[in-house]
Order: sequence, then C-alpha cells, then structure tokens
Amino acid sequence: MLTIKDASIADIPLIRELTMQVWPATYLPIIGAEQVAYMLGLFYAPEQLRKQMQESQHRFMIGYSDEQPVTFASTSETEPGIFKLHKLYILPGSQGKGIGQFMIRHILKDLKSRNAAALRLNVNRYNYSAIAFYKKSGFHHFADEDIDIGNGYFMNDHVLEIDL
Repeated sequence: MLTIKDASIADIPLIRELTMQVWPATYLPIIGAEQVAYMLGLFYAPEQLRKQMQESQHRFMIGYSDEQPVTFASTSETEPGIFKLHKLYILPGSQGKGIGQFMIRHILKDLKSRNAAALRLNVNRYNYSAIAFYKKSGFHHFADEDIDIGNGYFMNDHVLEIDL
C-alpha cells in the first residue's frame, strides 16, 4: 500500500538518508563523484534542507510503501500559478513499481486543487530514464538551461512542463 505524508523539519534526517541511497546510483555515472559530493553539500546539507522548507517555502512529501519510506519530493510556487517540482527521488530498488507515477498523480491533484496552471521541473539532459519517466507522465520539453552552481560546475538541464 502506497501512502504520502507531508514532511517537516523533523524529517530532514530521513530525507538525507533517502538522498544518500538515490543520488550516487543516479548521478555518479552522469556527473562523477566530485560533482555529486559538491551538489549533495550544496542542496542536501541539513541547514540547506531547513532553508528550503522554511525560507523558500518548498513543500516536501515522503512516500511510503507498506510503511517503509521509498520516495520523496518537493514543490514550490515559483511564479503565480506556476509550480516547480524541485525533487522527486525513488529508492533504486523501488523504481519501476508505479511509485513515481503515484507521487506525480498526488502532486498534480494537489496543485489542481490550488488552481495551478503548470508544473515545471529540471532534469539533467543525460538522465535518460528520468526524462522517459516524465514524458510518460505527460510532461513536454519547455526549455534548456545551463545553471552555474559554482566551483566550476554546471547543471545542464532540460526544463519540462505539464499543463494543469
């Protein structure tokens, strides 16, 4: 049985634990160990997650399969009616079981109830499995971005969007 609950500051250790299981498996082959380590510190240090929750108004959710945490996501409104899916990660052993689709449907239903117009996300241009997942979920290409994140690193992303 799949369930989703809103996360709070108290869930930061769990979010970090899930991240440390997902990120290396996902990103080491794409961007390498040095950039993975840099980005984990930049985006997933406890104080950064706290800032995202409190200052940037990111809404975090954790998904459970039979009461075991297997996924998390975060969204926020970036402009009136436009929301961004900042994070959606699923444990490697839980991928391909409909959990991601369950989470996307939950997020879209919630955003529709808030009269959102669209949901956008960034995905690494070389993360082909994630791109295929999002396109299967109804997202389409919106733009491309090369984001300088410091230390000589860039995020080379497609921006995908789904209209609500």
